[in-house]
Amino acid sequence: VQLYQFMAKDNVPFHSVIFPSCLIGSGDNYTLVNHLSATEYLNYEDSKFSKSRGIGVFGDQAKETDIPADVWRFYLLYIRPESHDSVFNWDDMFLKVNSELLNNLGNFINRALSFTKKTFAGVLPKFQLSEEDKKFIATVSREVKKYTQSLEGLK
Repeated sequence: VQLYQFMAKDNVPFHSVIFPSCLIGSGDNYTLVNHLSATEYLNYEDSKFSKSRGIGVFGDQAKETDIPADVWRFYLLYIRPESHDSVFNWDDMFLKVNSELLNNLGNFINRALSFTKKTFAGVLPKFQLSEEDKKFIATVSREVKKYTQSLEGLK
């Protein structure tokens, strides 16, 4: 089992040194963290997320909203605080989902389908890839592989 933890920058000392030391010291066979990824702060509306004070949206609450998991993933990755603090905001979430995800993606899909229907009567013809096409596909494949390896390595 590979254990990945994602947290805000202020939790790193505890979760990388103190907590694993306690687990090892207990003598029990706990799974220790293998990968720790820290970011800047993700705040909630006008304050900090706080499980103990009930400020924020947490897994069980997110599930109860019936908002699909992929929509949550999209928004949380969109606002992930890589280099500066960011804020989770419900109005912003719905705006980003509607404008970035639904409108842009929906528009792209609609244009691609309309083009296919208009140009090819809805059926793509058989085609032969040129050498340039093959090089382009190889370059994209190589970049996707590097991206995936970096993501898996949390770089």
